[in-house]
Amino acid sequence: SWERSTECSIFFEIDGPYRAMVIPASQEEDRLLKKRYAVFNFDGSLAELKGFEIKRRGELKLIKVFQEEVFPAFLEGTTREEAYAAVGAVANRWLDVLDSKGHTLTDDEVIDLISESKSMSKSVKEAGSYKSVSVTTATRLAEVLGEQLLYDKGVVCHLILSEKPIGDPVSTR
Repeated sequence: SWERSTECSIFFEIDGPYRAMVIPASQEEDRLLKKRYAVFNFDGSLAELKGFEIKRRGELKLIKVFQEEVFPAFLEGTTREEAYAAVGAVANRWLDVLDSKGHTLTDDEVIDLISESKSMSKSVKEAGSYKSVSVTTATRLAEVLGEQLLYDKGVVCHLILSEKPIGDPVSTR
């Protein structure tokens, strides 16, 4: 007869030894997570980082800065509780920034944290009917800066995504 069991396992091939490895947990049962982990050397430097926004171009700077601050906090203290307290302090500080809508920051700091930078490898004209945040932003910039922008390749758009108009696709906001 067959015996059925449930197991929650992750297998890693580690080149180690390392000081620590941080793997995010899922908040929901039976929900697959993206492959994400951070591995720290004994000197506290990151040996390997996989799947986090800090590595990607074009992500919100707010998320990148938070991750830059929270990862080292995992190495603080001598017990798990002390490490969690340090991580919690970083998270609470950033939660306060969000809850206060950046009240403790300058306007320039807020804009820097909530804006994104997107690069276009093709020109807007070459993109044709392709819809994206970059195409919409470059098209709107061309209304102000001139139509030549629509023909340029490598345009970098610095933008802030709006939630309004509510219901519109992100690519058109």
